[in-house]
Amino acid sequence: MNKKTITGQLQLALGKFEQGVGAMLGNVQLQRAAQRRQMDGRILHAVGEAQDLIKRSLRQRAGSA
Repeated sequence: MNKKTITGQLQLALGKFEQGVGAMLGNVQLQRAAQRRQMDGRILHAVGEAQDLIKRSLRQRAGSA
């Protein structure tokens, strides 16, 4: 796990929390902002996982050469 993966997970969790608060308060703007935060978190998490996969692949390739 790298920094982007962890940050993405955190953004996703915060977005879910904000969305729940927005739903309780009936605040549509907060819900929309929370959905954007969740999407940003998913993207960051995916980028972090891709970077980890590339690093692992390069290490394996270097080790087998």
